[in-house]
Amino acid sequence: MNKISQQSVDYDVSIVGGGPGGSTAGYLLKRLGLNVQIIDKDIFPRQKLCGGILTFKTFKLLKRVFGETVESLLDKHIINFSTNRFEINYKVKRIMSNNISQFPFYLVDRKVYDNFLLDKAKEAGVDVIEGDKVEKVNLNTCEISLSKGDKFKSNFIIGADGANSIVKQEFIRNRIIRKEQWNYNLATGLECFIDRKDIDKNLFNYPMISFGFLKYGYNWLFPNKDKVILGVGGLIRKNKGYFKKALHNFISALGINPEVVSEISGHPIPYGNFKVTPIYKNKVILIGDAAGIADPFWGEGIYYSQKTAEFASYAILKNLQNIKKTTTFYLHLLTKYLYSEFKYTLKLRWVIFNQVNALLKYYPTHLLLKMMREKLIEVTQGIRSYRWFRLKDFF
Repeated sequence: MNKISQQSVDYDVSIVGGGPGGSTAGYLLKRLGLNVQIIDKDIFPRQKLCGGILTFKTFKLLKRVFGETVESLLDKHIINFSTNRFEINYKVKRIMSNNISQFPFYLVDRKVYDNFLLDKAKEAGVDVIEGDKVEKVNLNTCEISLSKGDKFKSNFIIGADGANSIVKQEFIRNRIIRKEQWNYNLATGLECFIDRKDIDKNLFNYPMISFGFLKYGYNWLFPNKDKVILGVGGLIRKNKGYFKKALHNFISALGINPEVVSEISGHPIPYGNFKVTPIYKNKVILIGDAAGIADPFWGEGIYYSQKTAEFASYAILKNLQNIKKTTTFYLHLLTKYLYSEFKYTLKLRWVIFNQVNALLKYYPTHLLLKMMREKLIEVTQGIRSYRWFRLKDFF
């Protein structure tokens, strides 16, 4: 396809944020023949503390977009840990432990994974600016101003810069997104890690989810090859001022010496605030965490950042082909394939976190998980659809 005239713009598409979503969008749009840039405030590879679980549905996307498979990512040392087992607890009392036969959990170090994907975009020919922060975004003119003085004008802007997105902040400032609406379902995540060398090598070799340390949220433990990541996340409005205590209580209950634990870092997590307006005037599109699009129960974000990047790229293509408006097509894809799923995820969240369940120390959850053991794994991994998952199937 022909490129847009470059007489009045510097790029067809400017992408703010070089994480998995930004890199996926950049790669796809460049492959479609567009002139694309990615801007990120950090220099890659950069640290990104995250559990780093790649689900079955993520691998389907990676194969479709990049031609990458489990085997290829293992060969390239992108995957650094895998396990067939997982555990769900009330605090540290086991509710369910299971070995997965169909598709195990694969884990990556986000520093490595994100850099791998950004390199894919670079190899495709995307212009990448690292270590320069976007200071200002004009939604009407699609102009971007950087901290070091550069300015760029594009036909489209994609905000792929996370829950603290500078692009999303402009949506809020212009009342396209209401701040109170965004904050209502916003969660906080706190994470730290322990080096493998500081613990018994036979400990913590599979993912663990623990309920009961806070309301409408959970603690987690995700193993990597060289470290074990510990965290806590939940709705801010339900747990104000309690997150650090919940994380410390989790660490203590696991019997971990606090002296071997790293410093705690925190970040916001979209946790059901996907009903905001993610696009403005067919030209500025929010994806992933910037659009509030993450799993409303588990908080999974990697897949959704890359999936919405794919949606945004195809919406821009349809616009340029004069087939459909960007807004219409992007919202259609979100509604059909993600929002409809999230409705069921929110129901599951209510079932797990309702007050009666908490008062009974998650014993009803214990019974529920016994009945739906394999089914929960399949819908979480994306092997089955959440639309197939209905509570009445288990009672």
